[in-house]
Amino acid sequence: MAVRIITDSSCDHPFWVQEKWDIKMMSFKVIFGDKEYVEGKTLTNQQFYELMHAATEIPKTVQILPVEFEEVFRPYAEAGDEMVVLPISKHMSGTYNSALMAKEQFPDAKIYVVDTLNTSFGLGLLVDMAVRFRDQGMGAKEIAERIDSIKEKVRLYAVIGDLKYLKMGGRLSSAGAAVGTLLGIKPIVCIRDGKVIGIDKARGMKAGYQTVLSYAEKDGIDTDYPVYFGHSDFPDGMAELQAMYNERFGVGEIHTSEIGPIVGTHAGPGCAGIAFVAK
Repeated sequence: MAVRIITDSSCDHPFWVQEKWDIKMMSFKVIFGDKEYVEGKTLTNQQFYELMHAATEIPKTVQILPVEFEEVFRPYAEAGDEMVVLPISKHMSGTYNSALMAKEQFPDAKIYVVDTLNTSFGLGLLVDMAVRFRDQGMGAKEIAERIDSIKEKVRLYAVIGDLKYLKMGGRLSSAGAAVGTLLGIKPIVCIRDGKVIGIDKARGMKAGYQTVLSYAEKDGIDTDYPVYFGHSDFPDGMAELQAMYNERFGVGEIHTSEIGPIVGTHAGPGCAGIAFVAK
């Protein structure tokens, strides 16, 4: 009997970690116009951002269906394995409910589905911790309980670099985007109560990074957990934020992540941010 950790591609870990960490990452589908792509199979992050740069409207994303979870759960259930399922926040996608529906098909299996309240590299941090807990010998129930106790302490703050994609997604008016771009306004977003919300704005990316780090300082960073930095087709921006973090804090186990299509669809290219567990 083994403990299986199942997540989805919104966690923004590269797909090769599946083999390294012995986990299962389920793929979202992304639709540009009339063409459907599958993350990690027919769509890489590089291809996604190439499509985004050329797009005149934002793509659609398709939640993972119950039948897809059933296909993953079945061999594990038949082997008597326990499962911890860590999907994107239920407030951002119906994927969590899909996992719950699939679980009902295996009443005798030990399947623990956690509403993570997170996505992108915030969810990636939780998946990382679940792997560590498993490798420490914890069972699925204990891992799920530990993730449940951590999830509300996870903080993700990011700076949106290009207002074009907020306008395309209907989150910003054309006039607002034009004025904001002219003035160099950069929105600051965070994940709160399982949703992405705007909390602040800054003039320029560097000021945006300083604002993000000020929020991190107020929260306090628990260095018993890893600190994740992420970017959407903007490694230089992430590197600048990380350098400012090192100068200001200089502590913590650091990991980096590339934001994939699920969050990248809304943030667009040019976003950079940080995720950590607050004290």
